[in-house]
Amino acid sequence: MRWRGWLFQVHLWTGLVLGLVVGVVSLTGSIVVFRYELNRLTVPGTAYVTQQGQRLTIDELTRRIQANRPGDRLVQASWDGGPGTAWNYRTQSSEGHRIHTFIDQYTGEVIGQENYQYKILQWIFDLHAYLLGGTTGMFLNGFVGLAAVLLALTGLVVWWPGLPRWRFGFGYLWGAHWPRQNYDLHKVIGFYTSLVVAFVSITGVYFSFPNLYSRWTERLTGTEVWNAAPRAGTAWADRARPIEDFIRIAEAAQPGALFVSLQFPQAPGQPVTVRTKEPYDWHRVGLNYVYLEPADGRMIRNQRFAASPLGTQIIQLMYPLHFGRFGGRWGAVPFYGVMVLYVVIGIAPFALSVTGLLMYWNRSLSKKWRRWRAAVPHGAPVPRAARIGNL
Repeated sequence: MRWRGWLFQVHLWTGLVLGLVVGVVSLTGSIVVFRYELNRLTVPGTAYVTQQGQRLTIDELTRRIQANRPGDRLVQASWDGGPGTAWNYRTQSSEGHRIHTFIDQYTGEVIGQENYQYKILQWIFDLHAYLLGGTTGMFLNGFVGLAAVLLALTGLVVWWPGLPRWRFGFGYLWGAHWPRQNYDLHKVIGFYTSLVVAFVSITGVYFSFPNLYSRWTERLTGTEVWNAAPRAGTAWADRARPIEDFIRIAEAAQPGALFVSLQFPQAPGQPVTVRTKEPYDWHRVGLNYVYLEPADGRMIRNQRFAASPLGTQIIQLMYPLHFGRFGGRWGAVPFYGVMVLYVVIGIAPFALSVTGLLMYWNRSLSKKWRRWRAAVPHGAPVPRAARIGNL
């Protein structure tokens, strides 16, 4: 049918132009799924501690971090792995580098440090999320995500062999020549992963166009979307109470939820952001926030996921849905099971891009190459311009 042929051309040329970029972004995404676990493996002996009595106050821990990194700016203090996991302070050095310092919350000893400027896992994450291009790269990456959606949906149409030959769409001919096996591999992987890849890609596009997603979500649900922190009226420099009080205020505002991280204000008008986690939270580090005035701890907004508007809940779920970090709600086995599934989902577009390019070589480029080789006299030198033009 004419429209199917048109969709085939869309699928073909989108794959030829952006297929490898989609594949690389997806492959790096499959690594990013286990980013937290891999980050801890790269700092053996520093990410874990022995629980012994009560922890020191966050004020004392912060003083020791500042003494250890006197020229750094405080960004975040987090504790999200249980009583046997060290506190992790994120700071920014005078050179603008992202520094993570691990401190034993029971003894106050600094036990490890990492500079993310030279960390391979951070490079992989930046490639996946920003195409190594900062905010511009993140914006362009949104179109890579849209290309992945387009490839997935048009691929399903192209895959359909017709009702009389429907079995062919699921078959894999073992023992055939490699071009046929490559073709069968492409169609089988595409059929079983296309819809899931499209869904994960749609959640990924959100990070490039958050305001657009928020407006659409508000219109579709008729509810408000809170996708930014509220503005504070006081400054951190005017703080008149201990930092520990901010944690206590947040946990009191959300009974049953426990403190996970505290975000220090980075600019005028920014609040203190305390993140908390409930026992059956959708996200590994929680989806609940308490925003407080930096000077005195007065509450600006109590944003508990279960009580948030539907539109806000949908937007907050974009991150765990994109990275596969939501299975913990049902226990440890589903948590890691979902993550393994996301690794497979991330590998699929890369495999499809490679097999798709090989299919194009087999069907088109290899024939042109043979005709060109046949037209060149044996032993005759090939002009450089001819080589470049034909390749």
